[in-house]
Amino acid sequence: MEKQTTKKFLPKVFLDKSMIHGQGLFAGEKIKAERRIIEYKGEKIPSGEGTVRSTEDEVLTYIFTLNDKYDIDGAVNGNEARFANHSCDGNTYVDIIRNRIWLIAKRDIEKGEEITYDYSLDADDLLACKCGAKYCRGYMNEADDKRVKQALRKKREQAKKAKSEIKAKKTKTTDKGKTFQGAKKKK
Repeated sequence: MEKQTTKKFLPKVFLDKSMIHGQGLFAGEKIKAERRIIEYKGEKIPSGEGTVRSTEDEVLTYIFTLNDKYDIDGAVNGNEARFANHSCDGNTYVDIIRNRIWLIAKRDIEKGEEITYDYSLDADDLLACKCGAKYCRGYMNEADDKRVKQALRKKREQAKKAKSEIKAKKTKTTDKGKTFQGAKKKK
């Protein structure tokens, strides 16, 4: 028989102000890769009810999909896990083990580091991301979402165009038709 994971065997975590959004969940001790950190707890509700509740407050929702039939609403009888913020490069991943939702360390996490995971939302609208990760995709939606890919392609094209325009402004043409990068005219 496998030992039940209980609170006394889980690493210490605490809540604090987050640089990403509002309150965040932080490591109270060093956490090794692949270690279970915290179970996402809350009221178990039918998935249809989860959809209704998530549309009631589209800005702040703690609804987590458990399976095709049920969701967990972390706003009702939930715990600190609901304060784990999104990051496109999260340091944890989610695993559902025996109908329980767990945040598990993807890599070693330092004491005091914010605990984050990629929400990979399946939402009707694109939801802006403010995680600040080096390779932030700009949205909390699933990376494979066609709309996310389209928006990212558009952003890259805009950035390329802006870069070309800046380069063109730096290039000066003299009367003789010669082009110089960043050249200044002598008086």
